[in-house]
Amino acid sequence: MKKKKKPEKAYDRTEFIKVDEETDVFDLADKLMYRKPLILNFEEFDLIESNRFIVFLSGVIYALDGNVEVIRDKIMAFATKEDLKDKSLRKFINKYKE
Repeated sequence: MKKKKKPEKAYDRTEFIKVDEETDVFDLADKLMYRKPLILNFEEFDLIESNRFIVFLSGVIYALDGNVEVIRDKIMAFATKEDLKDKSLRKFINKYKE
């Protein structure tokens, strides 16, 4: 009989990305569609482009039954509702949320 694998915690699947000119919004959308939670840092990225990324990715995560949470000014979490309920990811967000 095979052992069942423990489900991977949301925090363990989370990708932390500092958004810059090289970042492709469609790659980020793909990661979300593969159910990878994202913590995106827009601190050093153009304001207008940041807003475009946020609007687009907000639509993607909405379609996946998820939410966007502001952790700090220009740092956001994009994840499904299920992942946001996961204690591992919730603990991280609450720790750094302003």
